[in-house]
Amino acid sequence: MEENKKESALKEAKGHLDAIATGFKYLVDPHRITLDYPAEAIELPKNYRGFFKLQDDKCIGCSLCEMICPSNAIVMTQLPPPPLKSSSQAGTPSPSPAALRPKKRPVIDWGLCIFCYFCVDVCPTEAFETSNIHDLSYFQEGEYRPTFNGFLSLPNSPSGDAKKVVAKTDLKKGIKYEKSDKK
Repeated sequence: MEENKKESALKEAKGHLDAIATGFKYLVDPHRITLDYPAEAIELPKNYRGFFKLQDDKCIGCSLCEMICPSNAIVMTQLPPPPLKSSSQAGTPSPSPAALRPKKRPVIDWGLCIFCYFCVDVCPTEAFETSNIHDLSYFQEGEYRPTFNGFLSLPNSPSGDAKKVVAKTDLKKGIKYEKSDKK
């Protein structure tokens, strides 16, 4: 029994010493596995799931995107009806009741979105335009919660002009980054 305790204590101490040695190795090793972001950015695969925007002319306000969202990031927002245009001519047809009804449109909270693309897949009219933009940062909490008008355009990527790199695995150094062939 006493031998097992000693062996266990030695194994535990060896584990701690190995962890300290690994930490010290990475402290003095000049090779880093980080990027000089935003000057360098990882090249993403062609179909990478990034931010998306709503194409308002295609959206029918069916709420399927809101219902399927597993993180509750999409909320249907009711937009006010378009303003009535005063007609100076007699006999001009009045707008239909459907045109006077408020429209429902989705707005997404990027802080909650998990980029599962269920909303994109379920949309019967393909009203979402996708992109491979995924790297955004915000200074204020409210900035990543766009209004309806903000959801009609794609965000600008901070790494748009960055040098593209590809992650390669090196057996001795771990991950290293090499220049990408694409620009």
